[in-house]
Amino acid sequence: MGKRCFVIQGFGKKQDYQQGKQFDLDASYVVIKDAIENAGMECFRADEIKSSVMIDKIMYQQLLSADLVVADITTLNFNAAYELGVRLALRPYATIVVAEDGINFPFDVNHIPIRKYRHLGEEIGYNEAKRFQKELTELAQKVVASKEEDSPVYRFLDHLPEKGYIDFALQTAVTGQSTSDKPTLRNLTDQAKQALDRGDFTDAVSLWQNARDIAGKDDYIVQQLALATYKSKTPDEEQALRSAKTILEYLKPHESFDTETLGLWGSVHKRLFDLTKSSWDLGEAIFALERGFFIKQDYYNGINLAFMILTKADCLDSTDIDDLCATTRYIYRKVKTICISALNSVGLKDDERYWVVATMHEACVGLGEEGEAKTWKENADRMTTADWMKATSAEQISKLRALLKRVSANADANRSSLIDDVPQSYTPLPQSP
Repeated sequence: MGKRCFVIQGFGKKQDYQQGKQFDLDASYVVIKDAIENAGMECFRADEIKSSVMIDKIMYQQLLSADLVVADITTLNFNAAYELGVRLALRPYATIVVAEDGINFPFDVNHIPIRKYRHLGEEIGYNEAKRFQKELTELAQKVVASKEEDSPVYRFLDHLPEKGYIDFALQTAVTGQSTSDKPTLRNLTDQAKQALDRGDFTDAVSLWQNARDIAGKDDYIVQQLALATYKSKTPDEEQALRSAKTILEYLKPHESFDTETLGLWGSVHKRLFDLTKSSWDLGEAIFALERGFFIKQDYYNGINLAFMILTKADCLDSTDIDDLCATTRYIYRKVKTICISALNSVGLKDDERYWVVATMHEACVGLGEEGEAKTWKENADRMTTADWMKATSAEQISKLRALLKRVSANADANRSSLIDDVPQSYTPLPQSP
């Protein structure tokens, strides 16, 4: 049997709270897997193993028995850090730690050699991927061949077994494979993403639920399950939204700095407000979108925040309307700047590029820049993307135009009433002697 490498890593998109960025760890895994396979070893993550036993048992078995472990602690994910600690306690050598370059590592971790790579967020750039793959391939071959001690546990505690618990691993060797016909966690998440992409939200809900049953309440899976749930509109739109709200409550949105969680919480309450006209839902939507926008400075939270502030203005009949409109114009201009920067970035995926262009269209409509809005709409219409995405954009623009018309009429009426309230004649105040 060839040598096997087990990768400790989160999967899907994870938030790095220190940097205020989100990283797609699946993109990192592709680079790591290629590097390890180039070194002549089989490489796998826990979500790729077919087994009828709990994923926790598989994880512990591999931490003990794998010939090599690569631990990616990007975003300082607690689960990854915990599993790294277990590995370092079980084995004195053959563990490699990697992480995204921008992380500020805690004191204890700083004492461990860490191989760094530069992540762009959605993916790793071509040149950086080649550089890191080459470095990791060479290091993996060296580490497995030399069996040089790399665990601080065995370096500082000299009464531990010289080879750690490798003998136990040999006695109870497991491959992690099974004749089970159950899908792997990776299969389920891939299928769920595909179902979302094609707009089959009911199927996506079922797949994300199955993934959650295997992986536990992983933040990324919970977020995707909530997204699929409210988009499914099953058994009806309001009940689907309330189910999504319940799912998201596990992530504690009011305490969260995860912009994906905040964006979803805002979207759910934005849609609930459309149905219920509840001031509480309006307040929750504005809270989440405002928090997410000022943490991340992203176009998604920004464009939705502007819409909801306009919606609040639509509910008022006071001088606050003008102030709220001024705020939305400021946000729309910020969103346009963010979108231009995004369009100039490297590695922007097709669907993401569509949403950026569609957001530019919406921001221009919000600012009354109709000529520019027309150009961005034409660009969006020419792009190849899912029908539901274009339908969503068209629906949103229609709502925005109607909202702007109402708010403008309310603001004009409010200003007229203020003018009418000014007395036609008045007695000046007496001057001081």
